[in-house]
Amino acid sequence: MNWYENPTIAAISGGVVGSVITAAVSMWITKKTSQIRRVDCIIDDPVSLLSFSDTICPKLEIKYSGEQASSVFLYNLEVFNSGNQAVTNQPCLIRLDDKAKIIGDSIKTQPAVGFGEISKSQPSLNSLDLGIQLLNPGDRVYLELISVNNASEKIDVYMKNANVICRSYSRQAAESAILGILSKEVDPRLMFLGIIGSLPFFGGIAEPLMMILLTERFEKALRQRK
Repeated sequence: MNWYENPTIAAISGGVVGSVITAAVSMWITKKTSQIRRVDCIIDDPVSLLSFSDTICPKLEIKYSGEQASSVFLYNLEVFNSGNQAVTNQPCLIRLDDKAKIIGDSIKTQPAVGFGEISKSQPSLNSLDLGIQLLNPGDRVYLELISVNNASEKIDVYMKNANVICRSYSRQAAESAILGILSKEVDPRLMFLGIIGSLPFFGGIAEPLMMILLTERFEKALRQRK
């Protein structure tokens, strides 16, 4: 009998090969999922606080907080740590159109107590700069802005930080991306992993792989809808 025909040797060899494959997949999953430093900013649709017909507007004199106003806009933003590692010294630079003037802002945090320091400066009338000292995983900063005399609804958010994945997108884009994923045909890779997940030996590997695939699909859909 050849050595490879021996059932004991075949069983041992199969176990060793299976262990090596499992270890390799586990290392790949760990590399994909460990130490993710990522910050997201969701921008709600701007809300105009003035709405009059064109025939009435020229005859109105409007002041908001003492400022002569041809328009008043409300912006809501949500900045949060969507990774699994703490992020320090995170900038959040907000720019409206050139004619806009920011006249008010308010900040709330989650958690409300014990949150790191948030610095604030206004380098120009149409801009606001935040510096978030510390964002632990799941920490959130809610920002509300009020501006006057905007020529448009334009808002840009810049959050570049060293070794941190920074993403900014509208809430509508995020919702569309999720709905787009749900409306697509089931990915055969997800079906295969679902079957594998029911097996005792591979069950622990399948779930994180499914999460990686779903995250990649969401990020791809999000980029297409920005």
